[in-house]
Amino acid sequence: MILNPFKYYSKKYKERDLNSKQLAKMMNRWPPSIANRIKVVDISENFMKAKMVIRQSWLNSAFDKIMFGGTTYSGMDMYYGMALPLVLSQHGIEAYVFTKEANIKYVKAVKTDLTITFELTTEDIQAYVKGINENNKHEEWLTAKGYNDGGELCAETKLLTYVRNWPRSKDDET
Repeated sequence: MILNPFKYYSKKYKERDLNSKQLAKMMNRWPPSIANRIKVVDISENFMKAKMVIRQSWLNSAFDKIMFGGTTYSGMDMYYGMALPLVLSQHGIEAYVFTKEANIKYVKAVKTDLTITFELTTEDIQAYVKGINENNKHEEWLTAKGYNDGGELCAETKLLTYVRNWPRSKDDET
């Protein structure tokens, strides 16, 4: 029995044996999420949609009470890298994912909590599956959008996600 929650979730994540609630708990307990006041509010059962909220506080805001751009970006960067391996494992593909490039557009200053939405489409997943099956890797641009409490778009990020097939060996399991 594993008593350390980080080891527990890490083991379940490596085995691709997490459900959406466990992934949300894991992401909420991750130290960068705690430090930046990022909270996963909802993840769909199939990991295709998610919603996070960045709570504004004095720790993540400048003197003029505008949220730091780095805090905004850190909330927009983390979901796809965590969810894509779980989604692809449902299609029989063991893969690792990282953000290769990101373009963030700050549309409006964030003076309230920021709600970030993530959405994967079946076309995105089909493109990943096809690319991995043909080339053993695939890159795809995905979007995350951040809205203030008034529902106004404040930030939009385009993330180039790099996915590569991960043939696991017995040595990787330890």
